[in-house]
Amino acid sequence: MAEILIYIESNENNVLDTTYDLITGVKEMAKNSTVSGVIVLHPDFILSDEIKNNLKKYGLDKLYILKSDKPFFQKNEEPFLISDLIKNINPEIFILTSSTTGREIAPIIASILDTGLTADCTKIEIENIDNKLKLISTRPTFGGKLMASIICKKYPQMATVRAGTFKKEEINNKQIEILEFNFPHILNLKSEIIEYKKDKKDEFVNLQNAKMVFAGGLGLKNKENFEKLKLLCKKTGAIMGATRKAVDKGFVDKKYQIGQTGSTTTPEIYVAFGISGAIHHIMGMENSKKIIAINSDKNAPIFKYSDIGLVADASEIIDELLKSLN
Repeated sequence: MAEILIYIESNENNVLDTTYDLITGVKEMAKNSTVSGVIVLHPDFILSDEIKNNLKKYGLDKLYILKSDKPFFQKNEEPFLISDLIKNINPEIFILTSSTTGREIAPIIASILDTGLTADCTKIEIENIDNKLKLISTRPTFGGKLMASIICKKYPQMATVRAGTFKKEEINNKQIEILEFNFPHILNLKSEIIEYKKDKKDEFVNLQNAKMVFAGGLGLKNKENFEKLKLLCKKTGAIMGATRKAVDKGFVDKKYQIGQTGSTTTPEIYVAFGISGAIHHIMGMENSKKIIAINSDKNAPIFKYSDIGLVADASEIIDELLKSLN
């Protein structure tokens, strides 16, 4: 049976939700294939029964376990370990999420295996052609003006998939097969992280798993209005986001940036305050369930993507909302 391999991404103590989304999406597309996952266990990470049950529940048939003696934030050994596994099991397809880690390790793995990689896909399809699985990967091109569907001629076929492309659903496999591989640890790596500083809890911006996002653009005009937006988020339970131009202007820190060069977010509600709607920003939030746009320019591109549009000064709307919440 054909095998599809998925990178199981984890932080210091859990598997990320975006991984479960990807497993479900791939399983639904390739029901007659084995959907496997590979996880690299770093020191102190415990692969609990809960994690194993969740992997099985959302559609994983088989789990390969690799081990690294590096801390969880140091990923430079992972591409070599995963490449060794792939050489041993020969999956037809290898898929990762288009996260910071996925973007970091996928090109290295593709280079080691001498295969192609389609990065930051917004859609993937898997077809069986002449008893071979074919991965059709779709991503924006020419600044987002066109969508290109790409087929890789080499194996394994590789792609990184943007968060929010799929949503996890319970499939409830009857069982999951777990296999452990041991490869020699890599020596003489050319790069090393010498210090790691963790964000304080109140400083961490979890845009990927946010249910409601209030994002600001250049239309908010200054840093003071972004402080008001941050207060509005605190009062409503929303997570604050921003455009790259607002970050470049110094209105807000880069950790809030949404878009092609920032975070991807797929909340239930996304409110765009003074955001024009440049394609690089749209790429990071277009899969939001409900998009509300507030902009003083009635011709702003953001209105093409919004479910509800309001032509108004976004900073004045923030003031009114804060007054109503006092």
